[in-house]
Amino acid sequence: MLNKTEKIIITGKSGSGKDWLLRQLEKEGLKVSVKTTTRPQRKNEVQSVTYNFIQDNEFQSLLENNKFICHQSFSVTPEGREPETWYYGLTKEEFNKGQAFIMTPGEIEQIDPETRKGCFLVYLDIDRDIRKKRISGRNDNNDSVQRRLDADEIDFKDFKDYDLKLTDPEFEVETVLSLMY
Repeated sequence: MLNKTEKIIITGKSGSGKDWLLRQLEKEGLKVSVKTTTRPQRKNEVQSVTYNFIQDNEFQSLLENNKFICHQSFSVTPEGREPETWYYGLTKEEFNKGQAFIMTPGEIEQIDPETRKGCFLVYLDIDRDIRKKRISGRNDNNDSVQRRLDADEIDFKDFKDYDLKLTDPEFEVETVLSLMY
């Protein structure tokens, strides 16, 4: 088990391998934190393992009580349904007890500079065609693949706040760990 105090933040566009890397880091002994969301649970996702799935009113209560280190919302139109807003956040409690996280550029911007100094940020910048193929293979009907790909282009347009940028879709966890420590 790794005994390090630095936290690792993983960011990248949809289908870049963030969840895979997070699970590999967990296998290496890092404590993974779980984000909270109001979006519908996808097939194969597990409550309190993949996400803490809660209702909008519960999320708003946490937000009003300043429980999040970072949070974000997304407007989506799930296939065949009305537009809706999904909320995501990482509680301060989860951040403090964890070592590895997935965050968006918008969430990273919310972290105060002193806290950011204690983090190693890995940006998975994988080719769009590879990501599109990965996302399409998930059979995820909660959100449009095209909307996610297009939104990512906007979210990551001027993103430069990272310590390590990986572009190889076959990257290995050892590469991340060796450069981190």
